[in-house]
Amino acid sequence: MTHTPKLWSRTLAIAVLWMGVVNGCMLWNTRVQVVQGYGDFASFYTAGTLVRRGLGVDIYNHAAQWKLQQQFASKVELRQGPLPYIRPPYEALLFWVFAYIRFPLAVVLWMVLNLALLAAIPFIVAGERIWNTDYPLWAAGFLLAGTFPGFIDILMGQDAALVVLLFAIAFRQLEARRDARAGATLGLALFKFHLVIPFVAILWIAGRRRVLTGFAAAGAALVGVSAIVVGWRGLAMYPGYLLNLNRREGVGMVYPEVQTNFRGVLALFVGRAPYPGPIHWVLAPIALAGVLYAGLAWRKAGDHLLAEGFGLASITAIVTSYYSREYDFLLIIVPLIAMWVRPQADSGITDKVGRYFEMVGLLLLVLTPVYWFVKIDLRAECLIIVPLIAVAIAWARKLRLAAAEIPPQRKTPLQVAPK
Repeated sequence: MTHTPKLWSRTLAIAVLWMGVVNGCMLWNTRVQVVQGYGDFASFYTAGTLVRRGLGVDIYNHAAQWKLQQQFASKVELRQGPLPYIRPPYEALLFWVFAYIRFPLAVVLWMVLNLALLAAIPFIVAGERIWNTDYPLWAAGFLLAGTFPGFIDILMGQDAALVVLLFAIAFRQLEARRDARAGATLGLALFKFHLVIPFVAILWIAGRRRVLTGFAAAGAALVGVSAIVVGWRGLAMYPGYLLNLNRREGVGMVYPEVQTNFRGVLALFVGRAPYPGPIHWVLAPIALAGVLYAGLAWRKAGDHLLAEGFGLASITAIVTSYYSREYDFLLIIVPLIAMWVRPQADSGITDKVGRYFEMVGLLLLVLTPVYWFVKIDLRAECLIIVPLIAVAIAWARKLRLAAAEIPPQRKTPLQVAPK
């Protein structure tokens, strides 16, 4: 039994390596469609190009988007309108750099950059500890690119890898008690505000109040930058732009039933309802309850299990958000790496039931065929949150056990000395 953690880590690493090879073959087979503009990177490239041409005010203009995409993605046959840019204005500045390059090369370079970000994340989370652990270093790169969330992020040209990188940096800062810096780092990830805001709310409930200082400062700065890109009037129109996209059929947001969250589950079993519909009114209390539970569970356990608290907060943000897809699951890689490089004795918690929940849930999340089965055969991508919730249950149990075992005077996060 003493070798179970090492055996489990190696088994998972081998599974990820196998999936990495499979995903690599699939990526190679779709290379033509990728450079033609079928992926989501087309919307990022569109926004960057408009900013480069001094037309930042038009990044949310459908006519301008469609006209530009007809120039570099005219071979895409699936769209009858533009692939809309839905991120806040400031992120378009990142793709302004790529806009100086022809689209086929730009999309390849963006994929290479994402691979580099994914490969760097394990070393950011673990730091020097990665050299003093049984964690297989050869699997570090495949750990993320070999999973389906990592694969679909690269295939679609999404920006999930950048979000995870910022969360990884924030984790190290939280671990070092630099809460304000962690908040500022999370503020930079506000281009996915639907995930970041609930995560920061959980941190605040958990007792990490100084996070709000850095988060608010970064958010205010990014509002100013966004106003420079599209103007104050354009910035004020952004919420309405998103709301309108959410209501439109075909050219708007992804349909609710394919969302990998509770919204998708409700849409699958209750049926799609007109906006706002009964589903939207049910989501608010579910999200509030999830945020409160995760924050209080983390607060009661203190920072004795920082990785588990961080992981529970990440999963809660994903499954209760209004919008999430498979590539957002990459967020749980941060706490997983932190747990794997942590000496086994440091957790101080033994929970066989929780361990089985965690092992089964993670194994299902790693196996690419599971995603294709629920996506193609069942036509219910939202069901993939079931193993994700299983992992959340395991981490919540560990936090509850930690809260019961740690003396009351050590439960307050501010009293925990950094290692």
